[in-house]
Amino acid sequence: MDAPTTSHAPAASNQPVTLPPAPGGFRIFSLPVLSWAMYDFANTIFSFAVITRYFNEWVIEQNGRPDWHVGLMSFIVGIVLLTAMPAMGAISDQLGRRLPFLAAFTLACVAATGVIGAVDSVTVALVVAGLAIFCYQLALSMYDPLLATVAPPAAHGRVSGLGVGLGYVGVLVGSLVLTALVPEDDYQAAFLPTALMFLVFALPIFLFVRERGPRGSRPDRHVVRAAMRQVVTTVSHIRDEHRATGRFLIARFLYVDAIATVIAFMTVYMDRVGSFSEGDRTLVLGLAMIAAAIGGFVAGSLVERFGPRAVLRGILIIAAITLVVAGVSGSATLVWVLGPAVGITLGGVWTSDRVFMLRLSPPAVRGEFFGIYNLIGKLSSGFGPLVLWGGTVWLLHSRSGWSELAASRAALVVLAAAVLAGLWVLWPLSDEPRYEDHDFLGDPEGAGAGA
Repeated sequence: MDAPTTSHAPAASNQPVTLPPAPGGFRIFSLPVLSWAMYDFANTIFSFAVITRYFNEWVIEQNGRPDWHVGLMSFIVGIVLLTAMPAMGAISDQLGRRLPFLAAFTLACVAATGVIGAVDSVTVALVVAGLAIFCYQLALSMYDPLLATVAPPAAHGRVSGLGVGLGYVGVLVGSLVLTALVPEDDYQAAFLPTALMFLVFALPIFLFVRERGPRGSRPDRHVVRAAMRQVVTTVSHIRDEHRATGRFLIARFLYVDAIATVIAFMTVYMDRVGSFSEGDRTLVLGLAMIAAAIGGFVAGSLVERFGPRAVLRGILIIAAITLVVAGVSGSATLVWVLGPAVGITLGGVWTSDRVFMLRLSPPAVRGEFFGIYNLIGKLSSGFGPLVLWGGTVWLLHSRSGWSELAASRAALVVLAAAVLAGLWVLWPLSDEPRYEDHDFLGDPEGAGAGA
C-alpha cells in the first residue's frame, strides 16, 4: 500500500459553521444511537469494579500488599498512555476507522479482566490489571469520536447526554449485581462477572453502528510513520492553529482534576465528618450516581438549546459554590447535598465537554484529538488526589497539626479553587462549530457491523 498523506488539520475558520437541524428521519432512540450509548453503560461497569471499587481493596486490604504497588502500576500505565493515546488516535485518523480499534481494545480489556479473577499471583494480577486499564483507556479514545458517526451535529448534546446517563445507570446495575455475587472476604470474585457484563453490554456497538469506509487497509509501517508525523504536526501547531483546543484542554485538566478528586475521597471525608454508617455512605454514593444519570440526560437537552459552553460554565459555578460551602461549614448534613451536587456536576460535565471537544476537533484528526482529550482526563485524575487533596491534607495535618477533618475541609476549598481556575481558562472560548462535519451517515435501521 502506498504511504498515505499525513492528515494535517485545517486551521479553524474565523466564521462559525451553522449547525443544520437534525434530519427529519433522525431518532435519538434509534438502534445505532442506543447501541453507541450502551457502550457507556458497559465501560462504566468495568471502571466501577476495577478502577474504583474492588481491585485496590483486594490487593491492599485482602492480600496485604502496600499501597505503592497499585500506585506504581497506575503510574506505569499513565506513562505508556502519554505516547499511546495520541499515537493510536492518529493511526485511526490515517485509516479513517475507529470501530476495529475499539473492538480490539475492548476484547483485550475483557480478557485481561477475566484473567484477574482467575490468577493466584497478586503480582501477575497487577500486571494484567495494568493491561486492562491501558486497553480500557485506549478504547475510550476510540469510542468518544464515534458520537459524530451516530448523530448529526444538532443532536450531539442529547446523544452525549444519553450515553452519560446510561453510563451512570451502568454503575448502579454493576454495583447491585456485584454486591449480590461477591463475598465480602473475596473481592477477586468480582472480576469474572465484570468481564462478562462488559462484553455483553458492549456488543451492540459492534453489531449496529457503522462508519465510513477505510482510507487504508491496515496499520502498516507507512501508516504508523504518517501517524507519528501527524502527532508532531498537531503538537507543533497547538499554539497557533489549535490555540482554542489547547486552552480547552488546560481548562479540562483543572476542573476534571477537582471533580475526580471529590469522588475519590467522598467516603474518606464522610468518615472524618462522622455520624455516617456504612449504609449512609452507600446511600450518599447511590444518590450521587442517580443524580449523575439525571444530570447527563438533562444536560444533553440544555447543550442543544444553549450550547456546551454555557452549560459547562453553569455546572462549574454550581460545583465551586457547593465545594466552598461544604468546606467552610464542615456540616455532616451538607454531605447529603454535596453527594447529589457532585453527581449532577459529573453528568453535566461529561455530557457538555464531550460535545465541546467535538466542535473544536477537525474531523480529519478527530481520533488524535480525542486521544489527547482522554489522556488529559487520565492525568488529571491522578494529579488531583495526589497533589490537591493529598498534598493539602499532608501539609496541614501532618506538618502543621490541623485535625484530619479541618485539613479535609481545606482540601475541599482548594478543589473549588481548581474548578474556578478551570472556569476562568474556559470562559473566553467560543463553542461555535468550526468545521463542516460529514461523519454522520444517516439513521439506517439495521446498520451493519462496522468492526
